[in-house]
Amino acid sequence: MDTSFQTNSTKIDQLKKAVEARFGRTPATPSDFGELSIAILKMTGERLSPDTLSRIWGYKNSYSSVRQSTARVLEHYAKTNEESDFIHSIAIHADECRKGDRVRIAWFPDRICVLSYLGNYRWRVEEASNGKLQAGNTFSCRTKAQGEELIVDHVKTENGTYEGYHMGDKNGLTLVEKL
Repeated sequence: MDTSFQTNSTKIDQLKKAVEARFGRTPATPSDFGELSIAILKMTGERLSPDTLSRIWGYKNSYSSVRQSTARVLEHYAKTNEESDFIHSIAIHADECRKGDRVRIAWFPDRICVLSYLGNYRWRVEEASNGKLQAGNTFSCRTKAQGEELIVDHVKTENGTYEGYHMGDKNGLTLVEKL
């Protein structure tokens, strides 16, 4: 499944600035997007159409999201010969966590949770605001990825146990960070 990022996210804004720095200017005309498309192809061997680029930059009716595969091509172009954590910083896998590790997630419109890893793919909500999850709730989850909907299982609350709960079902998680 190809993850996507919100077009107006900070990460995409940073990526566009990096592309603009490599390109030497902000693309603003159809010919600019054509030239950028050719520059990306020459540098990376991968093609992004001028139409796709013009939508990402908002010249045409903007996309609401950018596919991860498209972001990777832009990153490759912008950061050639440099190490980058743009794509790799957006997912946290329980297999890579230790008991007690903390993670902050957020989703629209204004939901934020701080989670603590309990082991065996179980998480406890340490802090929560503006949503149904409350501090002390626990759930099972293997991976949290920015731009993707998060579906958790076996949610335990003071009112009972629920099999599933969805977070960011329309726009995906807007923030995933290890604390």
